[in-house]
Amino acid sequence: MADENEEEFDVFVTRVQPQLERALAGHLPAPMVGDAVAEALAYAWEHRDRVLPMTNPAGYLYRVAQSRSRRRKQGLLPWKSDEAIPDIEPGLPAALAALSPKQSQAIWLVHAAGMTHVEAAEAMDISASTVANHVERGMARLRSELGVDQ
Repeated sequence: MADENEEEFDVFVTRVQPQLERALAGHLPAPMVGDAVAEALAYAWEHRDRVLPMTNPAGYLYRVAQSRSRRRKQGLLPWKSDEAIPDIEPGLPAALAALSPKQSQAIWLVHAAGMTHVEAAEAMDISASTVANHVERGMARLRSELGVDQ
């Protein structure tokens, strides 16, 4: 029975860990992401009977990791805005930082972490339509700020 639980949890971790890392990378300094993910997965193991059957365990564990992080987020990206970030628009970090916290979080979860609006809504503890509004308004502001036409 213990082997079954461990195997099931290993499969769960393989599926959920990359989602958590992507989601948290937008809200914690890079060195803190690994610790936050480890704390969330430890919580998941401790409460596996409740967490594993959830429809969106990554969203739930994202909230666990956020609440257990000792320091709060220091900007949207784990990089300083003056550092070169390969493969993205150079003005993106500053433009993202200018968004409201809810807009930047919704955009990060949907576009960077690959969550659906429903999953992001569960992680943010708001409705899916509110996530859609934050994403739509935030993306419009980013396009305007960066001079990008749709």
